[in-house]
Amino acid sequence: MANIMDYLDWRADVPFSLDPYNEVDNLVFSTLAYIDFDGVVPGLEKDRPMSIHEVCGRYWRKHTKTEIKDRKAFVSDAPFMLEKMDGSARYRHMKLLHYINSVNEDITLQVSAITILPGDGSVYVAYRGTDDTLIGWKEDFQFAYKDMTVGQKVAVDYLDRTLNCLPENLKLYVGGHSKGGNFAVFVAAFCRSAVRERIDKVYSNDGPGFVPEVIKTREYQQIKSKIIKYTPEFTFIGGLMADDAEPVIVKSDSTGAYQHDPFSWQVLRNHMVLADSYDSQSVLLNETIGRWVSNESPEKRKLFINILFDLFKEAGVTKASELGRNKIKTSIAMVNALRKLPADDRATFLSILKDLAKSGGSALRDSILDVEKKTITW
Repeated sequence: MANIMDYLDWRADVPFSLDPYNEVDNLVFSTLAYIDFDGVVPGLEKDRPMSIHEVCGRYWRKHTKTEIKDRKAFVSDAPFMLEKMDGSARYRHMKLLHYINSVNEDITLQVSAITILPGDGSVYVAYRGTDDTLIGWKEDFQFAYKDMTVGQKVAVDYLDRTLNCLPENLKLYVGGHSKGGNFAVFVAAFCRSAVRERIDKVYSNDGPGFVPEVIKTREYQQIKSKIIKYTPEFTFIGGLMADDAEPVIVKSDSTGAYQHDPFSWQVLRNHMVLADSYDSQSVLLNETIGRWVSNESPEKRKLFINILFDLFKEAGVTKASELGRNKIKTSIAMVNALRKLPADDRATFLSILKDLAKSGGSALRDSILDVEKKTITW
């Protein structure tokens, strides 16, 4: 089936005046945020919007196609959208500005954003999702116990500042994929009230949710009717925590967790192809995580996540992609790192693992008990 790259071919000669902004444009813009625009699009300190043609030229003078094809990072094909957009009547007048990319391991910060002016009287502020660094993944899991992460705070500041530089008559959309979807919803709720009132729609494309304390706030309740959430049939990241939004389920070309990739989502003309229900394994997984979050205190969730990512670091794992390349070697390194923990921390971590196992099925229980057995015997 077709995806957003095919959409860029199909709609290339159909301007917004003939076919107004639609849900697939949203997915294109949120995926565009994955492109590394460092040294290409200036940051918040400069207000000069750059055309897609100018951005495309500068980007490919800085990077080679071989370099991009060799990357193993998530959504690594995003830069190839630029060429299609540059040759498109629909997007050739589009402009980009205010690119930011802030990463700080010490404070668990990974946030990137770009402001998009499609040329149809609107503005789309797009937040990047989780990249391949464990810093970004750790912040995803911090949503399980924090009512505001450092990244969410930076994302709010970005929206407030970029909107200060743009005309007030522009229709405002905010969106993102994966963690970018969480940021989009959060900033829509907690930005300045004058900015919040300008928002027309908020798009969370398979983005994780929030702790109950966030959802109960007056600010969140004010914008929840504007939230549109898309998730594939198998959703894990998008199923983390709650967001009080009724999801739209999209068909994907991939299987399992790989359905998180926006390039796998099926589109037909100017809309996404919808599915009737979620994959049963996805439902089980998200129910398991949900029960565990409900049963554990925020303090225990925080402790578990901090120990887990400390174990990754001790085992020499710095990127999420490394977890799947050599599972046996990584598992051994993780267990050895766990054995080095102080006895009290190790006991607490294993105790929380058991609690997680109680929330899941037999396969999850067996795998977790196996970790405990290896930790004791190796």
